Amino acid sequence: MADSISIVMKMNDDISGKLKSIASTSKGVSKEFEVLQNRADALGKRYADFNQLSAKTAAEALDVKRAMDEAAKSFKKTGDEADQVRFQKLREEYTTLTDAAKTYAGEAKKTQKAIRETYDQARKLEDGSEGGGGSEGFLTKTFGKTLGGALAASGVIREIGSSLTGALSIGMESAVGQPMATALNSTLSGAFSGAAAGAIAGPVGAAIGALGGGIAGAISGGTQIFAQKDDAFKSYVQEAAETVLSEQESAIASGTETAAQRELDAIAFDRLLGEGVGEQYLNDLRTLAAETPMEYGDLTTMSRALATGFGDAPDRMLELMTAIGDAGSAVGVTASDMTEMAQAMSRMNSSGKATLEYLNIFQDRGVDVIGMLGEALGKTQGEIYDMISRGEISGQSAADIIQQGMETRYSGSMGEMAGTYSGLTSTLQDAQTEIDAAYGEGYTKARNEGLQEQIDWLTGESGQAVEEANRAIGAWKAELENQKEQYIRDSVDAMMASEEYQTAKTAGDAAEMGRLIMQAKVRGMNEYNASEGAQEALAAEKALVDGIRDDTSLNQDYWDAGYKKGQWFTKGLVSSIMGNYIKDESSPEDVSYNANVHAYGLKYVPYDNYPALLHQGERVLTAEESRRQSRSGGGGLSVTITGPVTVRQDSDIDTIVMHLADEIEARALAYGG
Repeated sequence: MADSISIVMKMNDDISGKLKSIASTSKGVSKEFEVLQNRADALGKRYADFNQLSAKTAAEALDVKRAMDEAAKSFKKTGDEADQVRFQKLREEYTTLTDAAKTYAGEAKKTQKAIRETYDQARKLEDGSEGGGGSEGFLTKTFGKTLGGALAASGVIREIGSSLTGALSIGMESAVGQPMATALNSTLSGAFSGAAAGAIAGPVGAAIGALGGGIAGAISGGTQIFAQKDDAFKSYVQEAAETVLSEQESAIASGTETAAQRELDAIAFDRLLGEGVGEQYLNDLRTLAAETPMEYGDLTTMSRALATGFGDAPDRMLELMTAIGDAGSAVGVTASDMTEMAQAMSRMNSSGKATLEYLNIFQDRGVDVIGMLGEALGKTQGEIYDMISRGEISGQSAADIIQQGMETRYSGSMGEMAGTYSGLTSTLQDAQTEIDAAYGEGYTKARNEGLQEQIDWLTGESGQAVEEANRAIGAWKAELENQKEQYIRDSVDAMMASEEYQTAKTAGDAAEMGRLIMQAKVRGMNEYNASEGAQEALAAEKALVDGIRDDTSLNQDYWDAGYKKGQWFTKGLVSSIMGNYIKDESSPEDVSYNANVHAYGLKYVPYDNYPALLHQGERVLTAEESRRQSRSGGGGLSVTITGPVTVRQDSDIDTIVMHLADEIEARALAYGG
């Protein structure tokens, strides 16, 4: 984040500097520069606001994360349902805050793009401003200073051409679109300007001027088109790089959170199901989540609900979750509803009672457990209700019958749901979670060591020394605050005791009394700033800045990382095309292969397997070279010279060879080899 901020701040500085410089010298377009200046200022403030909101929200999320961890620890110790509910609420709040932080960061990124666009507009306006008067320079060079100056002063034809070009440009863009309209517009504009420049010499001069101006305009138009393409290329490269880096950071953050939660889950389920059982059970849950529309987090919540009644039988817990999942999918209820059904099953089994309170949890959600009990016991629904009211159906029997009934009626429903859009989306999310969790597992495993080292440092002798230093620093800071307040109090007391203040008080002049008190406060602050303590603090801050500056200047890598990163994205198409020609390709470590570089063949393969299954010393031919060699029978080129050839000196031999080479190459291009 620091790098991206430094880049944007540099862009803001560039925009402000350019706009102020250009606006002072380009009166004709000063309004446009003023608009860009205002836009740049507004975007800079917007970017700063979104960054601040992102940082603030991330900090709040971190506080909630700490509270969530404490709630999890408390739940592991007590098993209290209230702690579990608190943990769930905190987790939802944490998710909301992290999503908000990502949203703010995304808006900041969009604003950054808008800042770049503003910068580009400022640069183009600057180019246009600096390019003004170009025809005058051309005329001066072509016809002489006096003639060129006179023509530039008249400018009648040029003004007519400018008006016509402006009128035509709209129609051209509508007819042929960009970038062809830019090229045509620039060519026509150059032709009119050239004609205006040559008109002073008559019709022939106007024609010559139009031709020269048209050529210059065509070159200018081509340059503008290339600049647009290059800007688009650089923008694409930067956005692509920033996007994948941002996605990786997000995946690591998400994966770390998942891995951390799984650590807590492993501990919790070892407690719930027995030491050493939890890890295997959670692996089974992840498999179930991957094969069904159920989310891993929902399955762990259901498992906690079932553990109080079936914790001694983890295999049956998995069977029950499958049955409840099939039933819930069939009747279209939420994961929260399925968790309540799991709680009802658990309570019936653990209490030994099948009450209407538990059974109605199923009935209200469309799962006819009364009908299942009636079919299993051979009773009518009315008789089942009577048996329930008399307590004649045990909780264990009811749980067994309901499980069997759900397995019979709803078996395979989750599989059907898995093939729907919602099911596939859920399965995809589970798969992505597993991929991201690998980031988190690697991160947390390595980070745990660093965290422990930091804890050891903070709680050891070094930490105690820092505590002692912080205590002294805090006392010194407090003393400075006390001194500042004392200076202000004394100044205010002295003012209120003064004749000037008493006169205003007697006259009831509240405005004057207020002015005098505020003046006294400022005087007290000034006296404090001149005090020994404040000067000592100022000297300490100055020494800190000087020390940072001196230390940072020792190594360029200390400070220019952000600058270097900003410069990466200033390279465009030419850098990509030409970059590999100037790189050292003598070893695999130094080469960066680009397929475009060798589109015209490779004279020498620098090492084995470069860039594919090639071997050192081989030569790679283009298709045309290969066809040419085939036509000549695979041998070398045979040249027969007829007629007298005079060689006066050794250098004539080189001249003849170079001329032949140029002629052969030209004919090869013209006739295909």
